[in-house]
Amino acid sequence: MTLDDVDIIGAVQARAFVDDPLQVWAIPDDGVRLALLQEMFTVLGRAVHVPNGDAYTDATCSSAAFWLAPGHHDDPPKPDAARELGALAAAIGTDVMQRLATAHEAMHAAHPTEPHWYLQGIGTDPSARRQGLASALIQVITDVADRDQLGCYLESTKAENVPLYEHHGFRITGTIDVPDNGPTMWSMWRDPSIASS
Repeated sequence: MTLDDVDIIGAVQARAFVDDPLQVWAIPDDGVRLALLQEMFTVLGRAVHVPNGDAYTDATCSSAAFWLAPGHHDDPPKPDAARELGALAAAIGTDVMQRLATAHEAMHAAHPTEPHWYLQGIGTDPSARRQGLASALIQVITDVADRDQLGCYLESTKAENVPLYEHHGFRITGTIDVPDNGPTMWSMWRDPSIASS
């Protein structure tokens, strides 16, 4: 992804996640969820994902994946990003921010400690699903992880997405139950493949 893609991808990700159980729980108001998600994904793309250098999209900007490289999972935001994220937090409101923080804490507690690539998020525009776009964006990094003999990790917020990740070598390692009547997520780990010679 580049900064030129951010506005398009923000809208795509909002449509991809508008019915996601975590986002429905975090932003229960159907009337504002799509707009808030679009603002959130756009700001995150501009302030965090693109600057981190491991955000990917397809040629049509119909799908996007946001990876964090080993050793960079807890990097603090740069000063400009921190200002944008602070403004975003004010825009989306205290209740939503509190629910997102609760989910983040639960996810962080379950996060593996060994070096790995982290698939922080992936989404495809509903109109472009089942064309292999998400698979291609997963494979971009799983190929790198295999080359470097590193694991990969993700949390699936939808049970129906688990088979896609299993197809790419991920396996369920546990569940994450978000407090305060939050959703259940599935933690998934992928061991690196060893190429046969």
